Amino acid sequence: MLCDNCRKREANVRYSENINGRKKEMNLCEECSKKLGISNMDFSMPIDFSSFLGEFLEDFTTPEFMAMPLFNEIKTLKCNSCGYTFEDIASTGKLGCGNCYSVFEERLDPIIRRIQGANHHVGRVGKIIDSKIEQKMANTATTKKEESEKENTLENLQKKLKKAIKEERYEDAAKIRDEIKNIEKEN
Repeated sequence: MLCDNCRKREANVRYSENINGRKKEMNLCEECSKKLGISNMDFSMPIDFSSFLGEFLEDFTTPEFMAMPLFNEIKTLKCNSCGYTFEDIASTGKLGCGNCYSVFEERLDPIIRRIQGANHHVGRVGKIIDSKIEQKMANTATTKKEESEKENTLENLQKKLKKAIKEERYEDAAKIRDEIKNIEKEN
């Protein structure tokens, strides 16, 4: 695809803007994007998770919690791998290592549940996929049941056919044969 601006070079930058509901898209080459000042844009968004998690952990650093004997035990408790204390985690909003999860599990579990709604990863679409799997399994069970019923019906019809032929009831045998053919066509 050629550059929408110079129409000479291959476009490798896609620029789109939406101003007051008017959408404008442009495919530009590298040179034209530099001339228009588009390639120098910085789209990174600095997020400070320490301040984000720090707000959740602030509740546990208040004087009321500090005076509680359980909190003092956790405060003095240190991770044997990295040496972090719960106070370090509360002040930085970060865990020192993977072992901190098990060392401070009693205090981290309610915090993680409050932030994420659960303390284990379900996946982005876990509930949707689970419901689809359940639905598919139910459909499969229904299909298997229907197939089993058809097989039983076929077996019964074949027994009736043999009996009709043995008893020389050829008209009945022809009707039963046609029924069997119809059921086999459906499969």
